[in-house]
Amino acid sequence: AHEPTTAICTSTLELGIDIGDVASVAQISAPYSVASLRQRLGRSGRRAGKPAILRQYAIEGELEAKSNFSDRLRLRFIRAVAMIELLLEGWCEPPHGETLRLSTLVHQVLSVITERGGIQARVLFKLLCVDGPFRRVTPHIFAEVLRAIGRPDVALIEQAEDGLLLLGKTGESLTEHYSFYAVFQTPEEYRLLHDGKELGALPIDNILVPGSLLIFSGRRWQVVEVDVRGKVITVKPAKAGVPPKFGGDLGAIHDRVIERMFALFESEALPVYLDKNAVDLLSEARDSYKSLSLHTRRIVCVGDDEFILATRLGTVKTTTLALALRSKGFVVHTHDGFLEVLDVPEGLTLHSTLEGLASSQEFDLFSHSPLLVFEKFHPYLTGELLEVDALSQRLDVGSLKSLCGDLLQNANA
Repeated sequence: AHEPTTAICTSTLELGIDIGDVASVAQISAPYSVASLRQRLGRSGRRAGKPAILRQYAIEGELEAKSNFSDRLRLRFIRAVAMIELLLEGWCEPPHGETLRLSTLVHQVLSVITERGGIQARVLFKLLCVDGPFRRVTPHIFAEVLRAIGRPDVALIEQAEDGLLLLGKTGESLTEHYSFYAVFQTPEEYRLLHDGKELGALPIDNILVPGSLLIFSGRRWQVVEVDVRGKVITVKPAKAGVPPKFGGDLGAIHDRVIERMFALFESEALPVYLDKNAVDLLSEARDSYKSLSLHTRRIVCVGDDEFILATRLGTVKTTTLALALRSKGFVVHTHDGFLEVLDVPEGLTLHSTLEGLASSQEFDLFSHSPLLVFEKFHPYLTGELLEVDALSQRLDVGSLKSLCGDLLQNANA
C-alpha cells in the first residue's frame, strides 16, 4: 500500500476527479490551453501542507538538413514554456461568450422535451434562447436546428399535429442511454486509413481540409479525403520533412499563448525552471528564428513558391487565413502562429492575393469542404448549420483584413 504508484491517464482527469494524494503531475508535451494545464496541475497538492508540483516533458528529435521549419523552431517545446510562463502569472483563457454552441443547444432541446414530455417551439425558444444561455441564437437559426434534427433520416424530434415537439425514434433511443447526460466536449475520434489499411484512431478538434497535414505514430500524413458520416480520414504519407516524435497539434491555441511564444523567441531571458537540455533547445530555437529572419519579417521566402507566414496569432485567426488562401488554390499548412505555403497557383502571387484579402476581396472559407464535426451532436446538423457554428467559435472572418494588412506591411521590414 505504501509503494510509489504512477497513474497514466488521458485529459479526462481534468474533470476534477480526486484520485487521492498525488505528489506530482507529469505533463507529456504541451497541452493546448493554459486552463487545461492548470486543471492538470491541480490534481496534485490537494492535501493540507502539500505543494502542487508539475513536471513538464518535451519530446524533441534531432534536427536534420531536411527538417521542417516548425521542427527547427521547436514550436511544441516553445509552446510548453509559454504556457508555464502564463500559468505562473495566473492567466488562463477566458470563456467563449460569443459562440452559438449548436451541439449543446441540440442536447438541451432533447433534455427539455424529455423532462416535459413535449413542448411548443415558441416556448422552447423563449426558455433556451431568450431567457436561457443561447441568446446569440436567432429565431431563424433555432428553426433551422429544429428542422435539421427533425428530418426523417435523423429523427431526434418530431412534431405533433397540434405543434407540440416530441422525441423522435432516434431521440428516444439517445435520451434513454446514460451516455446522453454527459454534455462536456470530447473530441470526435476519426479512423485513419491509408491504402485501405486502418492506421488507428485520432481525436480531431480542429478544422481539417483535404491537403492538411496531421501527425500520427511519429509520421506526417496528408489528408486526402474526410468521411464525416463514417468518421474516416483517408491519408497518404506527407513529404514535408522529418516528422516530430510526438503529438498531433490539432488543438486550438489562444492568441495570448502565441504572443508569449514569440516573446520567448525574441528574448534572451532563460526561465529558471529549465534544465540544461531545455536551455539548449531554447537557444537552438532562437538561433533558427533569427536565421530565418523572423525577428524582422512576417513573410519569408524559403523556396520556389514556398513561404513562411508569421501570423503571430492563435489557431482561430491563423486557420481563417489558411482557409481563405486555400479557397484561392494555395497549398497551405498551419502551425502555432505560422502558415506554411508550399505551392502558389498559376497566375497568382502570394503578395497580390494577400492584398486582395486585405481589401475585402470575396472568398469562400468552405470551398474545400473542411471537416466541421467536432462535438457530440454535430453529426445531426446540416452543413449550413455547421458552417454557422464554426464561424461563431472556430473562425474569425473579421480579423482577416487586418491580419493580411499586417503581413504585407511587415513582409520586408
